[in-house]
Amino acid sequence: MGLRFWLFMVIAGGLAHLVLYFADREIDASINRLAEVRLAYRQVLNADPELKLVSARSRYMRDERE
Repeated sequence: MGLRFWLFMVIAGGLAHLVLYFADREIDASINRLAEVRLAYRQVLNADPELKLVSARSRYMRDERE
């Protein structure tokens, strides 16, 4: 095996390493962006002072089975 073969293998390995490195950084960046997302529930509730938070256990919920 000649020098050209080993040079080709080093260059191909380097390119593959760069492609995988940048793909991994892109995946990490998107995961970190998703982890930093905060939903603005309190802003919606503060928009209308008369708005009440109603859950399934709340006394304001109607029970259809009765």
